[in-house]
Amino acid sequence: MQLEELSFCGRGEAKDFATIENLSLGGKLPINTSGGLLGEAYIHGMNGITEAVRQIRGTSCNQVANVEHVLATSGTGVPTSGLILERP
Repeated sequence: MQLEELSFCGRGEAKDFATIENLSLGGKLPINTSGGLLGEAYIHGMNGITEAVRQIRGTSCNQVANVEHVLATSGTGVPTSGLILERP
């Protein structure tokens, strides 16, 4: 749903957009580069922020090439939030 709500694809198109070519580490829009809850414990939203900082610093274990901007979101329960980081 966030892919659609954040306009990365149109309404009803997320199922077609969610492909390896688009969302994998080497894809057009890499998501969940830390592995998410399968790869680490849940610290109430801090995991996404930590991974976002690692991506911007270039220190992530699953580093995306040429990162300029990172979007971290949290959408489980209340509160929900979003954070955009930019390389200085």
